[in-house]
Amino acid sequence: MARVQHQAAVIPYRIRKERVEVALITTSTGKRWILPKGSVDVGELPREAAIREAEEEAGLRGVVARRPVGRYQHAKGNSLRRVDVYFMRVTRELEHWLEDKIRRRRWMRVEDAVEFLREELQPLVHRLEAGRGN
Repeated sequence: MARVQHQAAVIPYRIRKERVEVALITTSTGKRWILPKGSVDVGELPREAAIREAEEEAGLRGVVARRPVGRYQHAKGNSLRRVDVYFMRVTRELEHWLEDKIRRRRWMRVEDAVEFLREELQPLVHRLEAGRGN
């Protein structure tokens, strides 16, 4: 039986010229665009992990929703990963952050961002344009 690993992710967004934009980051190998995501540490709440990952991986700070916008599961190796996903309205972009030497950050229109993301995340990102991310 696969071990379940709890993770948390953020969908970082901003409004520019009345248009919603989403920040994606590259994987540590630089080959794909993803959302900031990582493991929930022992004693840590998923929302706290999402906030930490946004800063460590993407250099982003902001207002994170109290409740997840959704959850998905996926298998990786011998484990099953359960990921809670939160909206984050970005209020600050750091020029330098923990992983800035291994990851790039890019703002994209929602319709462009969803093309890079796993299928389970696409409807969650689309909710931002429906005005439910605010």
